[in-house]
Amino acid sequence: MVKIDVLFHGFPGKASNTFLGWSTIVLLRREKRLCLVDTGGHGARLWLLQALKDRGLHPNDVDSVFLTHLHFDHIANVSLFPRAMFYLGQVEWEYANTVEDPVVQEGVLPLLRAFKKTLLKKDGEEVLPGVSFLLTPGHTPGSASLLVDEGIKTAISGDAIKNRVELATGNVGMTQAAEVSRKSVEKVKALAARVLPGHDCALRLEGGRVVPEGDNTITITLPDGITIGGGNVVDLRLDR
Repeated sequence: MVKIDVLFHGFPGKASNTFLGWSTIVLLRREKRLCLVDTGGHGARLWLLQALKDRGLHPNDVDSVFLTHLHFDHIANVSLFPRAMFYLGQVEWEYANTVEDPVVQEGVLPLLRAFKKTLLKKDGEEVLPGVSFLLTPGHTPGSASLLVDEGIKTAISGDAIKNRVELATGNVGMTQAAEVSRKSVEKVKALAARVLPGHDCALRLEGGRVVPEGDNTITITLPDGITIGGGNVVDLRLDR
């Protein structure tokens, strides 16, 4: 059985002058195998290291890293895992190396060229036993998900499905091809009963409804002397 452990919960949204860039990071365990799914943005670096440490792990213990796509908020911490085998879709790799996309983390590409890689081409190819590759394009031409058998079929979708609204409606924001993205959402919903999106908490599909698992709240702390609404601690909470 594969164990899914969310190290960093993603959160949607952007500010008036920047993307928040808070993306989901997941650790998969299968016997002695450890596979990280995405590595997050630079802002998550210390939290990612601490999450591994809290589990008695060092980055060198991670033997595999799967990258859902090559945007900055999902791959900024690739350098922490030089011993790992990196898995990603061949279409995404070719896209990132041939098309000028300002959201691709270009500074990480030389590292990925040097690191061990396995380029996946078709649905069903295994990353771990019980963990299979799923093409879910739209957000980028090579965006991909993982389908995990954890007793309940769970899709780790990256930005093919970023949040609860996209899963419920099929209307995907920030996509290069809206209809392609819609078909990817439908594909995931046909195969999985649970989804870990790129920028939200875990979501269950129950009788056609999307049900969040627990709360998704981010706490922002401001320096002393700076307040919003009279306080220097602000909670951002997603409503169900």
